Amino acid sequence: MTALAVDLLADPPVQGTARILAFPGTALPAGVAASPSLTAAERALLERLRWFALKSRLAPKPDLERACFLLAGEANVSLERFATAFFRGLSDKASREIVFYRPGTGSVSDDETWLIRLLDAAATGQDPAAAALIAWRVRPEARRWMRFLAGSLAKAL
Repeated sequence: MTALAVDLLADPPVQGTARILAFPGTALPAGVAASPSLTAAERALLERLRWFALKSRLAPKPDLERACFLLAGEANVSLERFATAFFRGLSDKASREIVFYRPGTGSVSDDETWLIRLLDAAATGQDPAAAALIAWRVRPEARRWMRFLAGSLAKAL
């Protein structure tokens, strides 16, 4: 038996607590960014989305279902209206706080990376991938509406 196995058997965890073992890892090499690398087009899209997220904070909180019905019933809906409804819905119906950095920031948050991947999946018709991405961040009662808004936002961009 290895020393690690003997150590784990000798000290069983108390019910309700967990034993945390260090995962051996290496530091990032010098000059490698911890944030994911985005293409120039993705960076430009992210800057635009950051502005929409910032502007949407000034908008009143709508009823998500009613807003989606109104947007679906109109023929020519502006990109700004879709973006406002999407970001307001995301701030109200997310399963946890969503982090967007201010426009001009060089770093990329995990939520911003998620948003780029979501819009890419919606734009390319990868509906199962978009649904899975929505499920990771949105509460169940709002997933249908957020999928609609994400798809509409991707088409409008």
